Amino acid sequence: MTRILKRRRSVFARVVGRLRSFLIGDRVLVPRSFIDPMWHLETARRHIVGGELVVRFDNVDADIALDARSDLAIRALCHGVYEPELLAAVPGLVGAGDAINVGANVGLLAIVMRKAMATGTRLLCIEPIEDCVARLTRNLDRAGIGQGVVIRQAFATDRSTETHEMWTVPGKPEYSSGGRLVHPSVAAAEHISTVVPTIRLDEAVTAEGLQPTCIVMDCEGGEFSALRGATKLLSASQPTIVMEFDPILLEANGETAIAFLRFLADHGYRCLTLDDPSVEADESFSGTVVAVPTSRVAVVGNVIRGACSGRS
Repeated sequence: MTRILKRRRSVFARVVGRLRSFLIGDRVLVPRSFIDPMWHLETARRHIVGGELVVRFDNVDADIALDARSDLAIRALCHGVYEPELLAAVPGLVGAGDAINVGANVGLLAIVMRKAMATGTRLLCIEPIEDCVARLTRNLDRAGIGQGVVIRQAFATDRSTETHEMWTVPGKPEYSSGGRLVHPSVAAAEHISTVVPTIRLDEAVTAEGLQPTCIVMDCEGGEFSALRGATKLLSASQPTIVMEFDPILLEANGETAIAFLRFLADHGYRCLTLDDPSVEADESFSGTVVAVPTSRVAVVGNVIRGACSGRS
């Protein structure tokens, strides 16, 4: 009976389709832009010149204050979720010790990390953009997890200079970079420079007395430079590293994907892709990776698979 009904529906659909083609051909009755929510939001955003928006992503249990002009705000309003695969995997990857969030922005990942961390541990958030640091502080307090979090306004690097010039886009600080801004979302937008203090992760960990088991990074291509400033930490503690890996952004920061992968391998790490932990990233890969010591590849791979299966 079910097969007959399905077949009848299929025949009916074909008849309607042919009748539509006969009557109106390829003409579009309603422009897709009229029913596309993203089109409407992008159109409305042209009129926003500043201000703050407090949103709630479906997969982040907290109210988040954002720049109303940012792509994060548009993502919250249109899609309602933030990096679902990443946020599903992070709680299982933070480990039992302290953690570091490099490029913390306004705190989306920091909130998820802190809520998954063990009692008595601490989270170090490093964010170079002043406006983001202010919102990060408020968002953590609003989420009730300000205790046990250390915030440092700085650019993570291996260089010995005390300051670094960064490039950012007004209203879209999530694309700020220590190199050329080449991300397709903002490549043609207005760029402004700002000078920020620098920090070496090895020195920050020593100063705060941390024992990190996890580092989560989103530095728009600055990940390699930041980890070169953490060689002692990588050798001594071998934390799991969750980060964005993009050859184009690395090149804009004066680095290469091949050299970055070689650096990680020299420190005993293998780079698993978040989409499929059985696949390792190569120099052409672009996306989220989990760099993990060789001895923990199987365990971490199972954690990622479990998080993905839990979402399906």
